[in-house]
Amino acid sequence: MSNLTDFFPSGGGGGLTPKFQEFNSSGTFTPTQALIDAGGYIEVFLVGGGGGASVSYEGGAGGETILTKMYLTNTTGCSVTIGAGGAAANGGSSIFAGNSAGGVSVTSLGGQLNGEQSNKMGAGYSAFSNSVGSPGNGILGYGSGSSIGNNTKGGITTAKTNSGQGGRNTVTGGSGYCLIKWYE
Repeated sequence: MSNLTDFFPSGGGGGLTPKFQEFNSSGTFTPTQALIDAGGYIEVFLVGGGGGASVSYEGGAGGETILTKMYLTNTTGCSVTIGAGGAAANGGSSIFAGNSAGGVSVTSLGGQLNGEQSNKMGAGYSAFSNSVGSPGNGILGYGSGSSIGNNTKGGITTAKTNSGQGGRNTVTGGSGYCLIKWYE
């Protein structure tokens, strides 16, 4: 990248200030007119809820972790759904409904109970045996998989709230998370 416009899509950043909004629970992101006037560019980091194992010798997979970029075209509010962590169940999906403001809707799937992680972005699988296999680290710690039983290969034992981490044994997985970043 050799031009400032590669970093600041509305033309070099001349006076643009970075802004962000975090969602630890469901709510609404309302684009400002200043955001739309600056080109409408946003980045959405979205994490689904972590799965929780249903039996003591298994672990839950972390929630899907997605970073996406889009342009919004109006100031209509966008609903944000934060997925719940699974309690002996799959984690809930997190959703950013950017389509209501001219962008796209994004869904981060919840982690599966008992360790499987298929058709998802991120490295949130859990360990696959009491003695072998290391769980996935997720992305920046978000959406990481849990350890299993007596596994000493690492992994999450107790999921942190709003991390999307999987829950070990019969511990509930971490709830999801959303971070929206923009310039105005």
